[in-house]
Amino acid sequence: METLQKTLVAYFGGQDPQNSTVAKVAKELAELTGADLYSILPVESYSKNEQQCIEQALKEIKENARPTIVGPLPVLDQYSTIILGFPNWCGTTPKILFSFLDHYYNQGLLKNKRVLPFIINDGSGINRCITDLIGTYPNTSILEGSAFIANKFDTAVPLALEWIQKIM
Repeated sequence: METLQKTLVAYFGGQDPQNSTVAKVAKELAELTGADLYSILPVESYSKNEQQCIEQALKEIKENARPTIVGPLPVLDQYSTIILGFPNWCGTTPKILFSFLDHYYNQGLLKNKRVLPFIINDGSGINRCITDLIGTYPNTSILEGSAFIANKFDTAVPLALEWIQKIM
């Protein structure tokens, strides 16, 4: 049987799905690694008003929500590595990422996949993002990941590219 070597960069761009620092870093990582790119989009967009977005994120955390994703989702059969990008929302991973991962995990499709998270934040770092993912998906190979500061886009991209070259 042939070993899969393809990589998928899946990312949630937050309030500005196509122009956020997460999206920019994801696109650069996909280009560098030759990976396929997939934007995780919510059916109901998040408010561009920061306070309203925070309130929505906190509500989702409290309810352990699984927001609906615009489909179709990518088929993971061809990928051995998933680079997963998202913002740090209220100290943890946005609940839409759990919607994305639940879809595969509940079918046993994350086995033998390596998940490499990168987190964009405003200076708060990784917080509980990785531990919450590992706690929810215990039989998945989720690496420690790395965090990059959003308002330092000029350094976020080069640091992300350096990071991925070290671990790929």
